[in-house]
Amino acid sequence: MPKQRIITLLTDFGWSDPYSAEMKGVILGIAPAATVVDITHDIPPGNILAGAFVLRQVLPYFPPGTIHCVVVDPTVGTDRRIIAAKYAGQTIVFPDNGVISLIEQDQPLEQIVVVRNQRYFLTPATSPTFHGRDIIAPVAAHLAGGLAMDRLGPTPDKFKLLDVPAPYVDTDGSLIGRVIYVDHFGNLISDISAELLQSTWGDEPADVEVALAGRKIGPLKVAYAFAESGGPLALINSMSLVEVAVNGGRACDVLAAGVDAEIRLSRQSRQT
Repeated sequence: MPKQRIITLLTDFGWSDPYSAEMKGVILGIAPAATVVDITHDIPPGNILAGAFVLRQVLPYFPPGTIHCVVVDPTVGTDRRIIAAKYAGQTIVFPDNGVISLIEQDQPLEQIVVVRNQRYFLTPATSPTFHGRDIIAPVAAHLAGGLAMDRLGPTPDKFKLLDVPAPYVDTDGSLIGRVIYVDHFGNLISDISAELLQSTWGDEPADVEVALAGRKIGPLKVAYAFAESGGPLALINSMSLVEVAVNGGRACDVLAAGVDAEIRLSRQSRQT
């Protein structure tokens, strides 16, 4: 097994505090040949769904063998467990709080264990408030060095998943979803994929109208610049998801909407 691996960090720590650097120091102290990549440390504090969304979006772009450290952990120090799981040839070490939910929807689970073997912790006396540094980081580093995952602990009977509602077709034929993530630009990203749109109506029809929380946005555009400056628009974004944006502005502020706001796609009847 190769001993040089990519190890990523995805946290809600922010960039001004020492927490992410402490994790990096622990990793490099155990696996000095590892390449450590920051996915982001700007997940809103304690926002498990946002962490799950970002993890799902980035995982397909990393090579097999990558190890991901996910620390969005509002229940740190309780009896919630630390889990290591393998999906698509990559390993994720994470708190058992549902942050794996969207990966679980998209990727086949290859292996999963509860992290219990304290031999691979930073010290036996772990901080009750910083399992990222004392458990997740050293475990990831040992895995990068070739440690077999089954040495960490047993296979769990179950693990926590978030109750994430799926898009659905309403009685009037409209496709209903919701905003699942707000990005740095204030764009409102929905859970309606281009694939779902095509499977529902057979193509990506030009006569689709998009509404956000009951407010008409209009037809799908190709890109942001196809709306007037300061105007709202809907498009299929680079993640292949329906997004509501404002050209040159922050949709979340201009439209006073956020996560869980309803997104409705309807086909307009044609005049004969």
